[in-house]
Amino acid sequence: MPSFILTISATFLCLSDIAAEPVRVFLFAGQSNMEGADTNPKLVETFPPFSNALRPLENVRYSYQTGADHKSKGWTDLSVVGNNFGPEITFARAFRQQSNDPLALIKDAWGGTTLVNDWAPDGGNEKSRKLYQRFITQVRDRLTDLKKQGLTYKIEALMWHQGENDMFHPMGKQHYEKNLRNLIAKIRKDLSTPKLKVFVGEISTKGVWGMDNRANVTLIRNAQMAVVESDPKVFFVPTSHLSFKIGRPVGLHYHFGTLGQLQHGEAYAAAYFGQNRTPTRQKVRMPKAKKIKLFILGGQRNMEGEASWVADIEDTSLAKPQKALYQYNLGKVTTSNDWEHLSPIKHLGNFGPELSFGKKLIPSMEEGEILAIYKFTDSGSQSLDWLPEGSKESYRDRYKDWLTGIKKCRDDLTRQGYQCEIPAIFWHCGENDRALNWMANKYTARFQTFMNATRKDLGLRELNWILTEQPILTSSITGDEKLYDLNSDLEALDARDPNFTFVKTSDLPHNPVLFGSKGIIALGNRMAEAWIKMKPQ
Repeated sequence: MPSFILTISATFLCLSDIAAEPVRVFLFAGQSNMEGADTNPKLVETFPPFSNALRPLENVRYSYQTGADHKSKGWTDLSVVGNNFGPEITFARAFRQQSNDPLALIKDAWGGTTLVNDWAPDGGNEKSRKLYQRFITQVRDRLTDLKKQGLTYKIEALMWHQGENDMFHPMGKQHYEKNLRNLIAKIRKDLSTPKLKVFVGEISTKGVWGMDNRANVTLIRNAQMAVVESDPKVFFVPTSHLSFKIGRPVGLHYHFGTLGQLQHGEAYAAAYFGQNRTPTRQKVRMPKAKKIKLFILGGQRNMEGEASWVADIEDTSLAKPQKALYQYNLGKVTTSNDWEHLSPIKHLGNFGPELSFGKKLIPSMEEGEILAIYKFTDSGSQSLDWLPEGSKESYRDRYKDWLTGIKKCRDDLTRQGYQCEIPAIFWHCGENDRALNWMANKYTARFQTFMNATRKDLGLRELNWILTEQPILTSSITGDEKLYDLNSDLEALDARDPNFTFVKTSDLPHNPVLFGSKGIIALGNRMAEAWIKMKPQ
């Protein structure tokens, strides 16, 4: 009997301790990419890293107002709203992997809204949607509900994603910094949280805004960064490396879409928990060899592997470490620290063509030779970003980092006593540039400038470049006017440059823009075959 009473008492104490934990409250606010426009819950299961993302979570409260029509009646379970979801879904999942504390999410979002009017604490103009007061009222009402339930709480942070519509407003884009400061200050005051953390989500450069409105996006970004850099409690959340919906015109869209929103929530969680985006990988013991062939792989979406999943790899040897050295830089957010064995990295659960490329090339190495691969991608970039002189949007420039990374790899191998040769650079034709005619018709000229500058700055004027084709898009796919014939430009470049090779890939598995798991493996094989065919015997 005494042991039974002891067990009951221990259980009661444990439950009391749990109940005493304050509810950790997170606020989500903004416009369409916070609301979750163009998401499809039915597609979630098709993305292996997120196959369980919509499953219920224990001890998670949710309150929402989205658009004009959706409003919860007090606290409810975290779920899809009106067949859409935003970053709150995977944020909660990621939070639960870190903590068992009671969690509450309050969200207010409405697509197409501005900070200069709709979210203005003073109410904006007479046509404004008065979202600030709606948001504050919802937060206060839910906190009151918690108090009535006898619960304590702590407001942890505000997740903010907005600015796309302000960049088209004459006053909105000029005064965004002031307006954002004012919003944050007013929220902190009205909620009595003077040290409230605020996480500002980046306007993705992979969408149409980032491609077609570079200058306007930069204005908003600079304003946001000014607030971030001057306020130690405001943090910037990168998003341009995340998936972005393929739209019409093909390749550009306004919204993250299903996959992007799943990744979006994890980006906020990583920022909040301060997770290092560079995975910890085992440093390799450098091989005993005299020569190393260092191949460079570069590009945007497909070279990174945006829609190819490690979980879908059928050839298990590709998912295991291979006898090749590997370093990488993926869009400023994930970089290697040292040489590793070639294998999938923990970056969004995906992989690029480097795995099958390496496997096919390893047997072709001569005695005493080792294969090394350096991969450098930025899936939210355009050809402008790779020009040696850069662009007006200097924060997007990639050339200097590109060149520095290649030289660092080569110099490191040379310093360790290897004879390091760079036989070729493999590049995948730009998905983002090909989406619109006025970008596509400049692509080849810009690429040639980038290619020749790289040759010159590496001191390798006859360096081989192999460019793989972005599959042909037809007007029946895009619903657009006749598309610019980029392939003809690249074929002409192939004809006049003896060290440039254009490799067709439209026969490989792909959707209009992205190759997918099987297509990326096939792309890596095609790249390796192109080199084996052309290399000196």
